[in-house]
Amino acid sequence: MLTSEENDYLCRVGPGKPMGTMLRRYWSPACLSEELPGPDCPPVALELFGERLVAFRDSSGAVGVLDELCTHRGASLALGRVEDCGIRCLYHGWKFAVDGTIQETPNLTDSKFKERVKAPAYPVREAGGLVWVYLGPAEKEPPFPEYNWMAVADDHRVPIKVVLDCNFVQQIEGVIDSSHVGILHHDEMDAARGGAYETTAQGRDRFPTEDDAPRIEVENTDFGFHYAAVRRSAGGEPDLRYVRVTPFVMPFLTWVPPGSPVSLFVPMNDVETALYVIAWDPEVPPERETFLALQGLDRPGVWGEDRRLRLPAQDRGAMSAGTSSTGFIGLIVQDSAVQRSMGPIVDRSREHVVPADLAILRMRRLLIDSARRVGEGGEPIGLDRPVDTTRIEAAAAVVPAETRWQELVPGNVAVERARSGR
Repeated sequence: MLTSEENDYLCRVGPGKPMGTMLRRYWSPACLSEELPGPDCPPVALELFGERLVAFRDSSGAVGVLDELCTHRGASLALGRVEDCGIRCLYHGWKFAVDGTIQETPNLTDSKFKERVKAPAYPVREAGGLVWVYLGPAEKEPPFPEYNWMAVADDHRVPIKVVLDCNFVQQIEGVIDSSHVGILHHDEMDAARGGAYETTAQGRDRFPTEDDAPRIEVENTDFGFHYAAVRRSAGGEPDLRYVRVTPFVMPFLTWVPPGSPVSLFVPMNDVETALYVIAWDPEVPPERETFLALQGLDRPGVWGEDRRLRLPAQDRGAMSAGTSSTGFIGLIVQDSAVQRSMGPIVDRSREHVVPADLAILRMRRLLIDSARRVGEGGEPIGLDRPVDTTRIEAAAAVVPAETRWQELVPGNVAVERARSGR
């Protein structure tokens, strides 16, 4: 368990907080590319690590991310017009380029002023259907990460964004907690074993086990860690094991075995998280409708244009009738229901962890250690040495009992080294 002080250190991400300072050192998703569908489309108000931002796509198609409040008098640029390769504040007409350069000041004729002042603007990249931004010190900007799911054709990738009402650490804990999969998601896994959701990688995996008490093994890597959940296979053969290997990439990215989807849990503030989930397949384009159905996002009123998840009422009638084990439908809906039930920030000083929680404990420790390292003037974990991000992957397979799980992710077997603070 964590003390109340450690829990606060882990979860608070606003300006000036150690965790927030550390998180700003990485490239982070700011929004989906589809939220800015074309040149001069309406801007998008964002919140990231407790900071108000605005994203816009100018007349040439370039994306800018600026502080939301106009540098003149503080009006919101999210109300502004995007035109003529800039975003114009409605209040006094000041217009800014994607790099923050002031292009026009209709209420000020001093042309030299525009050369002396700029709006706060941040480095931006577009990749994998997402707009990424870097909010840390300019001199510390890391190389932009390239992942395998970014390399597939656009029609082989389905990115979605879901706004969730609780702290980002609770969300990460859910996706790296393999022992809950066959319990909380019992209905979906049972359907997958019967052949449902075959157009998704999760469905094709079929979760061939009924073992809800996996043995967890964790191995540090240069990007974070891999953890393996080792279970008995569904057939009960003593010489076979069903193994799921999950990478956790600092500070908030995971691949869900067998490799799709990818999940990124990006803190908007202390108690709201933007979850980006990317279904992808290099061979067969994922079906968006089936993917949304598996997540529980295809039901009216649950998830809409504002991308905020609205939990439906728990169906106790279906539970009593034996047609639903939880009263909720879909992986994301079920995860969010239990994580939100803990409160906006769970009190971890009261928990009693067990061996199945080993990966969760390692994730917490890496985040805390990385924040402390940055506070001491060092580099964040995952950015302290070159990492070939193109080779990071997850895996799921039924293998002989003697098989080392590391063989399932041969490009990412951890380098054995004694490293202080790890």
